[in-house]
Amino acid sequence: PADFSVLDESCSHVISTLVTEHLLTENQPILAIGLRVVAPSAFFMQDHVITDEVVARLESIKHLAPLHIGATLSELQLLRAHYPDTPIVGVSDSAFHRTKPNYAWNYGINIHDADRLDIKRFGYHGISVSSVVDELWNRGKLPPKVIVCHLGSGSSVTGVFHGRSIDTTMGFTPNEGVIMATRSGSISPDASHALRSQLQLDDAGLVEYLNTHAGLAGMAESDDIRELLKREADGDHAAHLALTTLIHTIHKAIGSMLVAMNGCDLLVFTGTVGERSAVLRKRIVAHLEFCDFVLDGVLNDGCTSPQQFTNISQIARSKPIVVIPAYEALEIARRTKQSASV
Repeated sequence: PADFSVLDESCSHVISTLVTEHLLTENQPILAIGLRVVAPSAFFMQDHVITDEVVARLESIKHLAPLHIGATLSELQLLRAHYPDTPIVGVSDSAFHRTKPNYAWNYGINIHDADRLDIKRFGYHGISVSSVVDELWNRGKLPPKVIVCHLGSGSSVTGVFHGRSIDTTMGFTPNEGVIMATRSGSISPDASHALRSQLQLDDAGLVEYLNTHAGLAGMAESDDIRELLKREADGDHAAHLALTTLIHTIHKAIGSMLVAMNGCDLLVFTGTVGERSAVLRKRIVAHLEFCDFVLDGVLNDGCTSPQQFTNISQIARSKPIVVIPAYEALEIARRTKQSASV
């Protein structure tokens, strides 16, 4: 059997596997391929059919986000080699955030430098949040003010006002906002400089440190929420500190979205951790009763791997709190079909 954790091997076996699973008939061509693009650039705020020019643009900004763009370029190289006649669509993970107001786009730096150098708060997890909004809309349950907590290896909090992004915690790159599994989240530039200097890191080393050796893993030597919860229950101080710091940063992020929208009508949890960790959801919502969000303990505890929209709030005394699986693959497929006109 093919090892689908290895991209090259996956590319070689994908058609035969689709035929075996009766998702494709023999000799039926793949009409288009879609992949997520995470790239800090105004150009990549929209979806693009991949061309040599698009690849060159990715290469030109690879140094700005080497971990994400490097992986995307490797994927593109393999996909183009295996499927040279199939259109490939780069689906922007930032496009959903194009609707943010101008005051949510900029850092406190010289505006001319920001414009010229394309340094803006682009935001990410847009594919996930867009899929959540579509699900709410299709169910007739999309109120004016929604806060979406996408919690996983990467985490973000987004304010959605009348179906559109008004602000999100991720900025120029995904490593901004709440602390994450292996990412630091927001950190003072001076603190970053101190790390770079005292650990004798070069630029690439600092980026790698803050993206792969920080966050929960940096604080408690593990990025597994389940392991950290178990260790915390056993009295492990490092695990307790990491988890309470994570929850504190999520609380601050939710608070900022509450203010940005002057309230909230619906709270959504999505992403691997948001969907599966009843304990983390309980600890996050425990501080939100002041804005009328109250969990139903039984419903919350029973929601550990939802396959569909699940309400976990106390119906009689709470605004709705829901868990929605992130339908990112479906959203990528939909936008790929649209962009490739297939």
